[in-house]
Amino acid sequence: MLAKTLLMVGLGDLGSRIAQLGVQQGLQVFGMRRGLEVPPGVSLLQQDASQPWQELPCVPDDVVLCLSPDRSDSQSYRQAYLDVARQAAATLKRVAPDAHVWLISSTGVYGQSQGEWVDEQAERQPQRETARVLVETENFWLQQSQPVTLLRPSGLYGPGRYFLLRQAQQGLLPPATPPLYTNRIHIEDAASAVMHLISCRHRGQAVASAYNLTDTCPASLHEVLQWLQQQLGVQVQTTTTMQRESKRVSHQRLKDSGFVWRYPDYQAGYTDILKSLR
Repeated sequence: MLAKTLLMVGLGDLGSRIAQLGVQQGLQVFGMRRGLEVPPGVSLLQQDASQPWQELPCVPDDVVLCLSPDRSDSQSYRQAYLDVARQAAATLKRVAPDAHVWLISSTGVYGQSQGEWVDEQAERQPQRETARVLVETENFWLQQSQPVTLLRPSGLYGPGRYFLLRQAQQGLLPPATPPLYTNRIHIEDAASAVMHLISCRHRGQAVASAYNLTDTCPASLHEVLQWLQQQLGVQVQTTTTMQRESKRVSHQRLKDSGFVWRYPDYQAGYTDILKSLR
């Protein structure tokens, strides 16, 4: 039987990890990016994905769109998400109308901020303009004839992603009440979850139109930072209010698919990170 073909559009940190897992699972993997570096075993398609695509050297079975905007403004988001979506849809409609598209979006599409639980069917009414671009891109794909699954990671952390660690080291701690809930997923688990769902599809299992990629334990920012400070031996310098969204993202649909987390909560993930930094 011929190997399935995966086209990975975007080879940043997450995209490269997904591509490597695809190679390990015996897929024929092509990677589209502007630069020249690709993971071992991945065939390079050098291309700005937001511009008209060159003729593809393959007919992909699956296409993962995993782009990172160059900047955090709405115009950069439009280029990375909507412009790429339009070019991808135009090409796939012509050469691979049955290819399954996996759009890496974000749990930022949910605008809830009162600590509510949100699942994949929750209303999408984000406050930030950049997140509204993500909703627009999701809607674009849902209107296409191409089969699509929307993948919404929560906050990615892992090697090189030390935002919360830096906050903890500064001795910052928000009040315990009202709780500001945060959601996260280790980047290894995020990549594994994407490949798990692709493999489910290849085995003939039905896949849903959207999945939240998040760990099993939403937690308050106070709890996470306090725990990190205890591990680091950092004294709390100041209690500070922080303006941010507060919601609890459900992992149930991903769990029901049979996915098993390597890092089911922040303590498991950050324990490994702290060990590697010592």
